Amino acid sequence: MVAATAAGCARPEGPWPSRELRVIVHAAPGGMSDTVARFTARGLNERLGVPVLCENRVGAMGAVAFSAVKYAAPDGYVIGYAPVELAVVPHLQYVDLSTGDFDLLARHHRAPAALAVASSSPYRTLDAFLDGVRGGARVAMGAAGPLSVWHLGTLALGRYIGRPFIFAPFPGSGPATTALLGGHIDAVMAGVPEVQALVRGGAVRLLGIMGGGPSPIFPDVPTFRSQGIDLLFEAWGGFMMPRGVAPPILARLEREILAAFEQPAFVTYCRTAGLDVQPLGSVDFRAFVDEEATRYARLVREFGLVS
Repeated sequence: MVAATAAGCARPEGPWPSRELRVIVHAAPGGMSDTVARFTARGLNERLGVPVLCENRVGAMGAVAFSAVKYAAPDGYVIGYAPVELAVVPHLQYVDLSTGDFDLLARHHRAPAALAVASSSPYRTLDAFLDGVRGGARVAMGAAGPLSVWHLGTLALGRYIGRPFIFAPFPGSGPATTALLGGHIDAVMAGVPEVQALVRGGAVRLLGIMGGGPSPIFPDVPTFRSQGIDLLFEAWGGFMMPRGVAPPILARLEREILAAFEQPAFVTYCRTAGLDVQPLGSVDFRAFVDEEATRYARLVREFGLVS
């Protein structure tokens, strides 16, 4: 009787959205992923007319945040930031996750890996660097990791040249580049946006970029593919929701997120940060993520990272 009375007194929720939305982000505040999420949230706030708040859930290479999104109610009020780790983590077998647990909304950008050395390094070209490693030079490669996409890129490059690097994992690309500048490691693999300020300041030299084409901010830096090395490793970011959200809400959010990407201040930030903005809608984003997940599943098996 009490339950029936309480149910009868409950106010039905109005048309969506009738309250605040949350965007769950896997990364710490202040980084590239967090900044992209907050710009997008600001645009959604203006377009939807309700607060859109970012919530940082850091840990386990994104699995903490991904799980929070997966198990959220599919009522249209929880959005997740979808980074490249979404295509990697499910294959590492330490958490029950799949890319199929989510409805994908839109992709925002791609950020290819860059191989960087200190400006004082004797290596001035990619060929010279790789020849040095092949010739027996012991090279310590720093990157965020272990098991990050940059770690996988390091393993793939070592396999390509037939000689592994000494891998030095760091909590993020910032500490890795600090170690590079301090002379503690010989090279760094990180996203182009993560090293671009040091490159412009003359402290770091880019030897090559693991993207599908030239960097929009460093077009003169050769890609690995232009050097005959077919390696592609990059970060990317977009947005997703827990599986089962009503199709009209998904369609509305897809439109509004893509529109939020066009905020003038957001566009300026991306240009300054060196992000290669390549938006995709939900259908194309799903195809892209599925392709990436298949590729990383193969790499994780080939490198023996799971039993």
